Amino acid sequence: MLISLAYRVPRENLDALLGTITAYPLSEPFSAAWETLPRTEGQWRQPYKTLETGLVAATGQPVELFKMADPAGGGLAPREPMLLLTSASALDHRLRIAVRAWERHVRKGAGTSVLADLLPAPDPARSFADYVEFRPGTVPAAPKWVFRTASRQILRQLAREPLQSDGRSLALRMDTSGSLLAWELGDLIVNSDPLAFGMATVRARLVTVAGVEDMVVCFDASLSRISPQGYRAKNAWIEREDKESLILRLPVKRYLDQATDTWRTRLDPVIAAILEACQLEPLEIPAELPKEPGAIRPQMAESPVHFLGSGLGPRFMLRLHEHILRTLPLLVPLDYQIDKSIRLLERVKQYPDGGLPGDAVGPSGYDRITLVCAYDTADARDRMFAELEEMAGRPVRPEAGGAPVGVNERLDVVARHCPDLLDHATANRAAFLDGVRVASASDSHLVVAWLETEFHPTAERPELDAKPHLRRLLGHLGIPAQFTATEPVVLPPKAKSRGPAEKKHAARAALRDLLRAAGVLDDRLLHALTHKGLANRLDRRVLLVGVHLREQQTGASGSLLVTTMVALFVDPHDLASWRTLMFSENRDDWVRVAEGIAEFHSGAIGTSRMGRSPRKAERTRAEIERRLDDLASGEFAGIPLVVFVDAPATRLLWTGLQNGRLGDGPLPGDAVHVRGGDVAVVRLNTDLTEIGRPVTRREKANMPGDPRQPAAPDRKVYRLTDSVRPSWLFPGRSATLKAKGGNSGARFTRWTLPADSRELGRPWHSYTAKEIVVVRAGSWTAEALAALTARLCEQPVSWDDRTMLPVPLHLAAAIGRDHPDWRVRHADENGN
Repeated sequence: MLISLAYRVPRENLDALLGTITAYPLSEPFSAAWETLPRTEGQWRQPYKTLETGLVAATGQPVELFKMADPAGGGLAPREPMLLLTSASALDHRLRIAVRAWERHVRKGAGTSVLADLLPAPDPARSFADYVEFRPGTVPAAPKWVFRTASRQILRQLAREPLQSDGRSLALRMDTSGSLLAWELGDLIVNSDPLAFGMATVRARLVTVAGVEDMVVCFDASLSRISPQGYRAKNAWIEREDKESLILRLPVKRYLDQATDTWRTRLDPVIAAILEACQLEPLEIPAELPKEPGAIRPQMAESPVHFLGSGLGPRFMLRLHEHILRTLPLLVPLDYQIDKSIRLLERVKQYPDGGLPGDAVGPSGYDRITLVCAYDTADARDRMFAELEEMAGRPVRPEAGGAPVGVNERLDVVARHCPDLLDHATANRAAFLDGVRVASASDSHLVVAWLETEFHPTAERPELDAKPHLRRLLGHLGIPAQFTATEPVVLPPKAKSRGPAEKKHAARAALRDLLRAAGVLDDRLLHALTHKGLANRLDRRVLLVGVHLREQQTGASGSLLVTTMVALFVDPHDLASWRTLMFSENRDDWVRVAEGIAEFHSGAIGTSRMGRSPRKAERTRAEIERRLDDLASGEFAGIPLVVFVDAPATRLLWTGLQNGRLGDGPLPGDAVHVRGGDVAVVRLNTDLTEIGRPVTRREKANMPGDPRQPAAPDRKVYRLTDSVRPSWLFPGRSATLKAKGGNSGARFTRWTLPADSRELGRPWHSYTAKEIVVVRAGSWTAEALAALTARLCEQPVSWDDRTMLPVPLHLAAAIGRDHPDWRVRHADENGN
């Protein structure tokens, strides 16, 4: 049995577990007045968010404002277009004062403030259970506000007793965002050299789980790293004088004080306006915050380097599970049992005996591939050659600028010494591209580039980073590229150089990724899917398709939708006939994956024409349907199609992917299905706040000697017995956790580490999982598709460990991550 942090909320216990909430149903006149509010360009938050922030600061209670409440599934009546919600007790006189002050601030003193006079008296306390509709054979339905707010009631009960963690008693305090904090100074995680601080944070989320007819609550915990002086902070926790009140969690902004030429942290100006109107003590962040956490604790949002490792580790997660069982006995853990029909072969990490075969080039769609090693330093050259020799099974040492050296009869390697091309400081990099050109390149001869780049995570980024620039330039030449990092000669203070094992691992990963981009596949995946000893083995030709969607934020102007689609044609009898394809928006056609990647990386990322909003969803769905229909016609007509999608990214487009309408609504591949094509759809979800994080297993074999140490998930797939629909959880451990010495987080908690341990500075991973739900089976059984999905994760094509997503979906996601603009937040016309 697998234990996770997901628990069923039995319907008969809803009132006891969720309790009630105070609601202010806002009328049509209020909603109409709301629409007259001015919109400020470049504002931090949408107007309703700044009102929520101000009310939280003024009242010290959680407050949420909902627009256009959904009446479906036991929701609010249409006469309530907006709803203000808070905790079980009503807000006092400060509500109207705060709303009036906020409106004055938003209107900048112009016009008349009218919203406060339209506020109603609160309804009598509403029971959450009254808004939950239970439906046989499917998940419960409820308005969105129930899912957003009900978990706070459960967390309040969880915080009534301290959490016992291996001899330490952690008192938990709730903040206004609905999280529990181990707030006491003595409970902070502290790394003394150099000084860094973290705070244990526990969260909960009310969700539905496919096929479970009750509500489900998922818990998780993290180590929130504190930035005492506000560096890289977007939010801050603030404790008021009343130690019994909630901890405020408010947005902050870092700005340069022109008068003193120093960086300061401030709250949204609307908070000061509201507090002044309510005659409350001002909330001011001092010009100079202390070096150690106090009543004001900015939360570090992100940082290239931090001297306190992230994560609380698996042992703490098991202690959290025990605390949940003790304090919330009415919750029922979801029941996951081993599915003995799904067996996974031992993962093969090394290249085939005798080196990479020529047949591995076949899936690329090219007759021949030349790999160009472009380097500056001898260290990078030697690391590249070492990995190539391991892949070839024999020496591979081409001379710089010399003739190609063969890896096999269809893949060869050339070496190019290109310091000017690779130097970050080179202004006209395009002038040196001849160094990676190959004269014999043609429609049947692919060239790929493996390049050195200077990089260290703690070093200052160059003004013009060669890596994205080169990827784009080479993309214009039809050359997919991958990079191997070399550290600067002089490292920043206290920065650590990578050891030989880390350098080898990085070079190996880069080469594998480059082969993946080229479409080169050896026979390991073929073996993992088609071995004769497997139940539900793959025994027919099939098209495996990954549809990956992601929104790219562009600043105040909105977002772009990035769509990458990869198809893998699999023949269980002939590796050379496999094909790896990608949809090219430039050509409006399916092309060889190397072509598609080069074109994708040479252009701008994403499009504003498509999206997941109601206005754009139909257009987006129709476009993806057209692409799938094109793939299933022509050369691949009549071949079964298995489409893999990521649940959070796609369920707004296809309602048939949603738990509440699973299979009953639009699905990807509908166009092919309607004309009689064989289409299966498998939904993946890796969001642990929705599916529950695995914490341990209860089995007889391979259990740790310490009974308080969690038992790591084995190479097994677990079926959810509570579900009325086929659903599986595939748990796992990261490569870091499985590495030698990597399970410190299972043997210790952050508080019980030996005094001389270096583990405080290292990241601790907890167990992960993916949910596999078969939405449409086509001509397959659900069990066969679950087994296929798990095997496509267990044996990757360009990595030594399991991937979170099955091969075609993993490839589609990786292509997007490699785009030069992946992490670029485009500025709007005002420079914001």
